[in-house]
Amino acid sequence: MTIEPATVNDAEAISSVFAAHRDDPGLFQESVAQVKRNSRDFLVARDTEGKVVACAGLHHDSAELAEIYGVAVLPEFQGQGIGTQLIRKCEEKAVADHVTHLWLATIKAEYFGRHSFHPMSRWDLPASVLLRKLRQVFQQPVQRWIPALVGRHTFMQRSLVDGRPS
Repeated sequence: MTIEPATVNDAEAISSVFAAHRDDPGLFQESVAQVKRNSRDFLVARDTEGKVVACAGLHHDSAELAEIYGVAVLPEFQGQGIGTQLIRKCEEKAVADHVTHLWLATIKAEYFGRHSFHPMSRWDLPASVLLRKLRQVFQQPVQRWIPALVGRHTFMQRSLVDGRPS
């Protein structure tokens, strides 16, 4: 398994990884066009044949703040630690980019808690970040709007102030 930055050519494969989790209310779906626009955000995990089997995004909200999002592994590859590897690579990239704080929104708080993320109030995020996320909600299929807006998402944060991920 190799983890590397995604290219625009990986957009269809990344969108397919998201589509494999269409029934997961905590994972926003992204079209090929959306992934292409944000391709610099993504890391991909490839199997030994070069097939994209997982992805994760790291979106810089400011020089010091970034969001980890879209952590997804094809079902047949789950349980192998690929998600953990992607999260670590996102953290390493954030440290290299001098980011001091990571955040995410998830319905899998226990999973991200194992990666040193702690609950936070969504209102601690800058208004520009909240507006960006709100726009993303309305890019989802209509049936996802209410669960995304009032659902059980936990906003979580992790400090990288010491300059190194754990």
